[in-house]
Amino acid sequence: MVLIPFIYFTALTVYWWIKHQGFDVCVYISSLYAFTSFCSVVVVFGGLVEGENGVLFDQYDLELGLIPTLLYCVLLTAGLYPFSLIYNNDIKKGKEISSFIMDSFCWLLFFIFLITFYLIADSTVEILSGDLSTVRSDHYEGIESPAEVKAQSLHPIFGYILYLRHASILALPLFFYYNCFTEKSWWFKGMLILSSLSFPLYGMQMADRTEFTFYGMMFIFCLILFKKFLTRRFKIRLAAIGTPLILAVLIYLVAVSQARFSEDDDNDKAYISALHYAGQSYLNFCYFWEHGKFQYIAPEREFPLTSHVVAHIDSNPERRGERSGQQGFYISVFATYIGDIMLDLSPIGVVTWSLFFFFLSLCTIRYAHKEEYDVGDVLAYFTLAAIPIFGIFYYRYYSVAHIYMCIMVVVLYFFSKKQFVYQ
Repeated sequence: MVLIPFIYFTALTVYWWIKHQGFDVCVYISSLYAFTSFCSVVVVFGGLVEGENGVLFDQYDLELGLIPTLLYCVLLTAGLYPFSLIYNNDIKKGKEISSFIMDSFCWLLFFIFLITFYLIADSTVEILSGDLSTVRSDHYEGIESPAEVKAQSLHPIFGYILYLRHASILALPLFFYYNCFTEKSWWFKGMLILSSLSFPLYGMQMADRTEFTFYGMMFIFCLILFKKFLTRRFKIRLAAIGTPLILAVLIYLVAVSQARFSEDDDNDKAYISALHYAGQSYLNFCYFWEHGKFQYIAPEREFPLTSHVVAHIDSNPERRGERSGQQGFYISVFATYIGDIMLDLSPIGVVTWSLFFFFLSLCTIRYAHKEEYDVGDVLAYFTLAAIPIFGIFYYRYYSVAHIYMCIMVVVLYFFSKKQFVYQ
């Protein structure tokens, strides 16, 4: 049974590659699920199902049913299909950005970066040169990082601005769009790429790997989406600056991963854990299906703003611990975004949610072979694509701050429809 998702998503990836005559965004997203499905195969056939490191099954109780397997493939395909309407080869141009609101939004993101840099500047080196395992443990235990302590001395208005830090990732597609379709100065474009790094850099205060992984995956999405319009000069500069940065990030990720298992006698523990991270999603989805107690409906991850305002419930470590007690197993594992939603809203709920996301994405992308895009389109596609892309792990937009970011994208999307300048 474990071979079915791997064979299916591999075939889907090849099909879209041939149909699109190249490596488009739909091929990229589908290939991620093919890869994680392959890792599931390795975990199972390699005898690595140990009931730990994130995989909830153990080797004596592996239940991979046909129904959850088919549901896994069908619902994920529903989330992927709208992006197959984007054909890179057909994109001819993008509209010029001439709005004061869009430029002001870019300056807001840069201001967030400056505040973030001020908070982390005097402690990051010390953190990276210390015991990363202790730093991560302190975070899980609720001990504030140096940046969090320093933030308490700021004026309250800066706290409200920092609450929008999740929106800093939007500077990434803006950086590519401004480079490809506008005549903005080099320093403005440089400001955008710096702004996009706010959240990953802040995550170093907690020895976090997630935000760098998410950033890298969405950076690749932007490269694929804009590849047709990237000049040779831009590619050379990007390679010259990006290569040492990528190496530094990889060293950081390896250091954090090894630090988490530094006290274990098994030197291969970190590498086995990485394999479990990549391959657990399908396995845990099946585990949720077999063992989930769906009478415990918990919509705070899917509707964080409503849940916060109406029920005063947020998705936080305390709430997830409470829900783990209700379910009888640890729920903060990777089961893809549809796995999280199924556990929260029941199987009927995840089918309903997936259909909603399917039609929302279709209505946003609208039609295939589109030749002209504006900045609102790109921001909307980027925001929607983050769900299935990082969804190979879990559902991304689970906090109120994420919803504020989505609201900002909606406003910018509708405002951008008034721009008809670039030819």
